[in-house]
Amino acid sequence: MKKFKIYRQGFTLAEVLITLGIIGVVAAMILPSLNQKLDERANITMLKKFYTEFANATNLLVSENSEPVTWGLVDNDPDSSQRVLDMYKKRLNMQQICGEGDTRCFAFPVYKYDGTPKITENEYRSWALKSFILNNGTTVFFDVNNDCFSVFFDVNGFKKPNRLGVDVFAWAVNGKGKIVRYTDPSISIGNDEPDYNYAFEIMENGWIKKY
Repeated sequence: MKKFKIYRQGFTLAEVLITLGIIGVVAAMILPSLNQKLDERANITMLKKFYTEFANATNLLVSENSEPVTWGLVDNDPDSSQRVLDMYKKRLNMQQICGEGDTRCFAFPVYKYDGTPKITENEYRSWALKSFILNNGTTVFFDVNNDCFSVFFDVNGFKKPNRLGVDVFAWAVNGKGKIVRYTDPSISIGNDEPDYNYAFEIMENGWIKKY
């Protein structure tokens, strides 16, 4: 009876190294995009959570204290900034509060979506603003204007990139206590800041970033 030899041919070291190299190149191409998508979803989840908490707090404050138009808010006024902060302090879970000119509660500079600087630390100090950190790490500051105020917040706290439309967002509360776009005509704020409207774009697109 004839016996046949069975030859088992494995991969050579060179073939294994080439395969690992190809896998490494593909991973290097895919991982940054995957990480960016994961960060994007995490930031949108935090944006949605903050919107819910802030909207509930605002509705309660309006029912208890009437509409913001009656709060006596004045542009660039430290007392007005403190008044708004004190009101929300009762309704939001603030872990740390920073007084006027104290930049420890917000990461600067804040960049526009295209990466150019938008809000510097020195500008923030000159605006008589108050900021705070929520228990979930979101950092927030109010910018009070006549009879209304705007809200700036960084959903991932002090982590980069600190860019509007990525991890930093804004909206405003008008005189009737309604949360509106920063450029809404019902508020006494300059309406030429499209980078401040990304939060509403995400909300209006079903909590999906399409820009």
